[in-house]
Amino acid sequence: MELLLIILIAFFVALIFSMLGLGGAIIYTPFFFWTGLPLLTAIPMALLLNAITAASASMTYLKLRLVNTRIAYPIIPTSILGALIGSYLVRLVDMKIIILLLSAILLLASIRILFFSSISFSIGKTIDRKILIGALVGFLIGVISSLVGIGGGTFIVPLLMILGFETKNAIATSSFIITFVSLSGFIGHLGFVGQPMEMSMLFFAGMAAFAGAQTGSRLFRHISSATINRMFALILLLVVGKLLYGLT
Repeated sequence: MELLLIILIAFFVALIFSMLGLGGAIIYTPFFFWTGLPLLTAIPMALLLNAITAASASMTYLKLRLVNTRIAYPIIPTSILGALIGSYLVRLVDMKIIILLLSAILLLASIRILFFSSISFSIGKTIDRKILIGALVGFLIGVISSLVGIGGGTFIVPLLMILGFETKNAIATSSFIITFVSLSGFIGHLGFVGQPMEMSMLFFAGMAAFAGAQTGSRLFRHISSATINRMFALILLLVVGKLLYGLT
């Protein structure tokens, strides 16, 4: 029964989060930990499911030509580099200050999406400027994501929306980017920590996540951008709650 529950949860998490440009690690990590697995086992398993969910969704979004690869390619290496540096800095910085600042930023972003429909600003008027800003901020996103242990899509989607990308393009492009970021995080944990994982559980959860993301990404084009905006804003509020709860 526990395995069946894991399969069902992985499927529905992937279905919902694939429509938001996210991988679902914010749910997978605490869920695996709740099943009794050590945290150092739960994190890489969640990162791998994050990568599978994002990769599965990206397959559909690439076919639909919703992924802007021109801005995605510069963000991928800088965010991966940032994540590696963030994993080193985690012992040297005051996490409370970072979490409070990050929570304030995400709270403001969610409020703006809920009440003003968009968080777009005119800071990326040309594609070259958007690429430069995306690559630089992508590095910071990698650092922050690694420090607080939250998937990069939570920050990449707002970044792309701020740069002026339409909601669905931002979500599809984010899925493509976090496929590589999550996979590199999984490999990093596997190489540096080397904690054994529950392979049978991971196999079935991975299959369910792939199927869920395929379903979600196909439903994606039938859902309005306004609905997706609201769903994403609620996820941001969930992230803020998780961050602040960790301070107590």
